[in-house]
Parts: sequence; structure tokens; C-alpha cells
Amino acid sequence: MEEAAAEARNALAHMKLAPSSIEPMQGGVNTSVAVVANIKSLTTTWGPLLQKVKLFTELVDGIALVSGRTDELSAVSDS
Repeated sequence: MEEAAAEARNALAHMKLAPSSIEPMQGGVNTSVAVVANIKSLTTTWGPLLQKVKLFTELVDGIALVSGRTDELSAVSDS
């Protein structure tokens, strides 16, 4: 019985050492959580603007395409 109690105390002593060795990893995890939160904030901030820029570029591309076809038609009708 005394041997089992000694083993349990020894195991408990090793468990108490574990948190000090895990602290650097905890710091890394906390940093990762902060980075992910900032990325979500960045997406929330810039997402709507970038969607509008995308729509604008698609609109301008469509106008350029129509304009190019109009120029082709006027060249054909002039000849």
C-alpha cells in the first residue's frame, strides 16, 4: 500500500511540472487566436468594399466588350 502511495505521489509531482512546460505552447495558441480574430475583423472590414470593386470591374469589362463590338459594327458599315 505504501508503495502505491509513493507511486501516486511521484506521478502527482510530475503532473505539477507539466503546466510549466506547456506555458510556451499556450502563448503560441493565444497568439494564433488573436491572429485569427484579426483576420476575421479584416474580412468584415474589407469584404463589402472588395465585393463592390469586383462588381465595378465586371461592369467596366462589360462596357468595354460592348464598346468593342460597336466599333466593329461601325467599321463594317463604313466599308
